[in-house]
This record gives sequence, structure tokens and C-alpha cells, in this order.
Amino acid sequence: MSRRRRSKWPKVMNVVRRWASRIGRAWLVTATTCWRAAKRGLRRRGPIVIVDGRRRQVRPLRREVARAARTYARALGVELPPGLLVVVQRVVHEGHQINGLLQAFHASNGSRRYVAHLALSVNGRQVSDDELLAALRHQLTCVVKDIVGEPVLNVPLDLEVPRARAGAPVVELRPETRRRDGQDRSAMPIERIEDEQAS
Repeated sequence: MSRRRRSKWPKVMNVVRRWASRIGRAWLVTATTCWRAAKRGLRRRGPIVIVDGRRRQVRPLRREVARAARTYARALGVELPPGLLVVVQRVVHEGHQINGLLQAFHASNGSRRYVAHLALSVNGRQVSDDELLAALRHQLTCVVKDIVGEPVLNVPLDLEVPRARAGAPVVELRPETRRRDGQDRSAMPIERIEDEQAS
């Protein structure tokens, strides 16, 4: 009786399958690692933002602050310094309550680390988001000054009109004029201008 020779084909197929699965897994791990690294590299650099407040208010404000910082730096043609920390808190106190405080720390490698504190309220008055972002941009100007350089022109502009308050001084509505008959006609004085919010 002759012995039937067993085919080696199934063994070869098992080896090929094993190697194919190993190679496939290795490719998958490599591709995933490369994708994560590319994502990290392409991700926009932004500040680390910490916001004190209610949970539903924190997330939008954090996004708004980070976006404003990135946009401002991009508009100036610079990158934000690594490790920039922005802390938005209820009150910022430096002898008295202020809108913001910028601190710079020298690291051991000679670089600087910046911390920008922004206040949500000043002297009991709630600060609007626009005021908060204006204070942030003012602080970012100081942060990127080392890269961009000192401004060669600085023109301050103050468009705030003083509001009339209760207890304001007497204001004349009409200038003093002289009648045809020679008698002086003076303006009617207003003793007090009431502020809208005082009533």
C-alpha cells in the first residue's frame, strides 16, 4: 500500500495568513501613530485657557478667548509663545480690583512663560465679553512685543463721552442774548440733570 502524500499547501497558507495579519497590524499601528502626530502638528497652537464659572458658560468663553488669541497673533504674523496661560477669574486684585494682569516668569532654559489674568467683574460691575477680549489683546501686545518689536507709532483714541450724572452743575441751554429793546435775556438754567439710571 502506498502512502498518500499530504499536501503542504494548508501549512503554507496558514503561515502566509499569520504574516499578513502581523504586517497588517504593524501598518495599522504605524498609520495611526503618523496620523496622530500629523494632527498634533497641524493643530493650531493656542493658549491654555482656564475659566472660573458655571459649566455652561465656561466652554464658550474658553473657545472665544483661545480663538481671539490665535487670531490676534496670526494677524500680527507671529505665533503665540508656547505655554501661554490665560486665566479668566471672577476678580483680579493687585492693590485694587483691575481688568487684567500679565505676569512673565523666566524659565530655567532662558525662555519666558506668560500668565495673563482676566477679570470677569471689576468693583462689582460685570465685565462684558468685548471688554474681556480687549484686555486680552492689550496683554497679548505686551507678550509678542519681543518678537514683533516696539511700536514706532502709538496714537491713543478715546471716544467715550462723559455721561451726565445726578447732581451735575448748572448747564445753560441757550446762550445769553440781548433783545432789541436793550434788555438782557438769559438762558433758563437747569438745576440738575438726572441720570437715566438714577431714576
